[in-house]
Amino acid sequence: MDIKTLDEIIERHKTEKGALVSILHDVQKHEGYLPEEVLHHLSDTLHLPLSELARVATYFEQAFSLEPRRNHTIKVCQGTTCYLKYGDQVVTEIRDEARKEGEDTLFNLEVVRCRGCCDSAPVVEIDGNILDRESATRTIIKLKGEKK
Repeated sequence: MDIKTLDEIIERHKTEKGALVSILHDVQKHEGYLPEEVLHHLSDTLHLPLSELARVATYFEQAFSLEPRRNHTIKVCQGTTCYLKYGDQVVTEIRDEARKEGEDTLFNLEVVRCRGCCDSAPVVEIDGNILDRESATRTIIKLKGEKK
């Protein structure tokens, strides 16, 4: 993001109460994530510690991303039921499958809390579709095949 565009976003929101969240939303909309260099510029311009910007961005983790979004989003539930049914192993398996052949750039892998589907635990959500462990693995393999 160029500095001019960023400064225009800051200027547009500078009189708002709680302008930081609005500014971050506009940057997220423009860039698809919150680039590190943007956060540094915001820190300097708004006279806020970088840690404060990171705190706000990570608190609203569903709204903001500190990494570029990839083509597909995989969310693995780590709520109590999913965790007890080895949801942490599912994260490892999916990470390993997504990285085979160096294709981890195709997926965003996120660990989330309860998806509300405890009867299907451990639950995996791929691009908004709730899947069980086996279906998720098949879907990841299929999506990787479509890329080629």
